[in-house]
Amino acid sequence: MITKNMITRGKLGIILLLSVFFASCSEDVNKWDVDPSYDRLYQTTHFDVEELMATSVKLKFNGISDATKYIFEFSMGKENVFDNIVLTEEVKADTLTPYSEGRVVVQNEYLKTFEDLAGTTLYSVRVKGVNEQTGAESKWNTLSFRTPAEQIFIGATPGIKDAVLNWESDKTTTNIKLSSINGKDTTEIKTVELTAAQKSSGEIMFEGLTPGTKYMAQIMNGEFLRGTWIFNTLGSSEGVAIEVKNGDNLNTLLAEAGAETVTLIFKGGEYYEIGNVNVPAPVKNLYMAGTLVNGKRAELHIPSFGINTNVENLHFQYIDINAQGGFWMMVRGSYAFNDMYFTGCIIRNLNNCILYANANIELGGIFVDNCILDHVSTGGWGAFNIAGNTKARELQITNTTIMEVGDQLMDIRVPLELIKLDHITFCNFQTGLPKFILATKQPGTMQATNMIFAGDNAGTKINSGYGDYSSWLDFSGCYMTSDFPENTRKFTNITHLEYTSEEFFVDPRNGDFHIKDNVTFRARGKVGDPRWY
Repeated sequence: MITKNMITRGKLGIILLLSVFFASCSEDVNKWDVDPSYDRLYQTTHFDVEELMATSVKLKFNGISDATKYIFEFSMGKENVFDNIVLTEEVKADTLTPYSEGRVVVQNEYLKTFEDLAGTTLYSVRVKGVNEQTGAESKWNTLSFRTPAEQIFIGATPGIKDAVLNWESDKTTTNIKLSSINGKDTTEIKTVELTAAQKSSGEIMFEGLTPGTKYMAQIMNGEFLRGTWIFNTLGSSEGVAIEVKNGDNLNTLLAEAGAETVTLIFKGGEYYEIGNVNVPAPVKNLYMAGTLVNGKRAELHIPSFGINTNVENLHFQYIDINAQGGFWMMVRGSYAFNDMYFTGCIIRNLNNCILYANANIELGGIFVDNCILDHVSTGGWGAFNIAGNTKARELQITNTTIMEVGDQLMDIRVPLELIKLDHITFCNFQTGLPKFILATKQPGTMQATNMIFAGDNAGTKINSGYGDYSSWLDFSGCYMTSDFPENTRKFTNITHLEYTSEEFFVDPRNGDFHIKDNVTFRARGKVGDPRWY
């Protein structure tokens, strides 16, 4: 006889047997073999170029969970192809500090800089994470980039038939290629294998060059280009060249030359008592070129410079113009010039204007490059003054140091197509400059870039302009020391430094504008006159 208790006990037994069976089946279900190809870490979620330089790259990447180190591999020459590994670097995870920290490792963002790359080169780079305890790795994450051209040249000092080139001597180099440039055509002249002495000094002189010719130098390390510098030899390849002796009358030399193109050559380190100069017909292109001797320019005492004929081009090259006068060049009659260039010059001790133009004439451009203006316009009028019915195309001042300028840098009362101010170091201690620019007519284009303003301006507060020019005069990318006394018309969008001039520069009162080594400045080597880099 089957009782109720027996049925209940039977059900319980069946339930227990089923429980054991399903438990056994469940354990079997969870005992899958793991595919080794999936037994890995997750790859980084982001991998990008943060900053790219000629010989280095800063990479940005997110963390990888459980990674104890990261492996970076760089390959050269092909995009996302890793058959030419040139650099491998392992980075321990515990040595990385996130610049942006998340709640978990994969949200951490890291920056890592890699150096000793080659300029103008295509690289592919990949990264993976590794757990050194388990051996687990992530997949590679890859990207490609091309480094920009490198520039290890510091500069060139041209002569009439020679040029000295300088570069960073701590850089590895093998040879320099020299080419001439004629319009769009470039012709290689020679390749010079650098000697140990030249490599150590970072200097070479090329001789036997042609006057007034454009050249290109390329410095190499084997097949890799490390820098390119384009320069012009002084003077002209045409016309008459005259070596000036102390005591020569320049007006007589020019009149007797009997040529439209004349090059006057001055020897560096010599002093020339010139007097007032007036360019006569038939001269249309005049080059006043100074050779440098032991780094010294020829010093010329020229109180004033005029033209008695219409001139195409005036070139003042690597001379020290010690004016000791008032208005240097006044254009008030019927004669005009097309373009005027000051290159590598020092212009100093001038009470009023370098150029004062006020006549019914048409001028081209005024170009000042790689110059030093020292104690100019201390008696007023501005260094460059263009007014009246004068027509002029442009005024450019670049790569120049300006010290002790009075009244204003420029007084422009005509509508120029372009005013360009770039890579300028400006400093006043003895002279009170009330305004930087006076411009009654807005130029077609105004560029004020990469400048540093310093000095206490003799205690005088300075306006950026005579009026409110904020709608077109912008100083983004320029800097001002803390002691530079800004007035109510601000230097729009300029960056104010926390350093005074003397905290920032080595010796600004005596004209040394190298930035001190202990100064933290993110734009070091990028702004101001490059001669101080």
